[in-house]
Formats: sequence, structure tokens, C-alpha cells
Amino acid sequence: MKTMMLGLKEGEHVKVHCTKRTFNMEKDFEISVTVEDTDQLLSGAWLNISIIQVFVTALSELCFHDDCHPNSIGFMCPEMISATMLKSDADRILLYMTRSMSALSSKTFILCPYYEKSHWMLLVLCLSKREVYIFDSQQKKRNLMIKEPLNK
Repeated sequence: MKTMMLGLKEGEHVKVHCTKRTFNMEKDFEISVTVEDTDQLLSGAWLNISIIQVFVTALSELCFHDDCHPNSIGFMCPEMISATMLKSDADRILLYMTRSMSALSSKTFILCPYYEKSHWMLLVLCLSKREVYIFDSQQKKRNLMIKEPLNK
């Protein structure tokens, strides 16, 4: 990541191509990563959605092209399932989640980076067991906004 950003000045960015397959989207899209995004990550200040999307894209490509059992893991787009998106367009997000779970039904796990109340956590859906595992560094008991759509 840092190598990609070398030579860029504050306010500049690079675009990373993401195929629709990575996040079960309708079309390919680009992720914009700024110098500030990487500085925040590398200094330990903040984890940004664009950094997570680039990491998941790289992980997805590795799994797809290498022998790491690409059928075992799928991903949902953190931008699509964020609490902000759920508040602003719940029907569209519910449709996305339903479509994604259907498309990823053969996967062992679906990884869902989730952002709510200024905090990132990882939700891991195990479809065969119909369970959700929550990886949360704050380890608080939470009533997550995404819980209801996942139960539908």
C-alpha cells in the first residue's frame, strides 16, 4: 500500500480497480485511496473504508487465483452494509444482502466488515450453521443495526 502511494502529495489519490465479483456488486467499480487514508492507517490513527475495501479486494484476488480454496470465503461490501447506508436506504441494502447471501450460499463463511457508531468490527456469517460471529475489539454488548436485516 505504501509503495502505491509513494510520490503522491497530500490530497492526491490512486484508484484501485475492484471487480463486481469481489463484493457481489452489479458492476466493477474503483476504490479511491488518498495519501491521508494511508497515513492514518500507518500511524494507527484510523482505519478507513477505502483501506478495508482495497485489502478485501487483494485478499479476494489472492483466493481466486491461488490454491486457497476460493469457494470457502465470500465478502460483503462494507460501504453497502454500513449503519449509515442502512439508515438512508434500508430496502436497497436488504436487497443487496439477500442477493449476496444467495450468490454466496456455497461459501463456508461470508466476511462482512461493518461500521457503526465510529467503530469497525468484523461479522463472520457461517451459513451452514446459521450463525454470526462478531469480532469486536471493544467487546461491548451491542444492539447492532444490521442484526434485523441479517435475520430476514
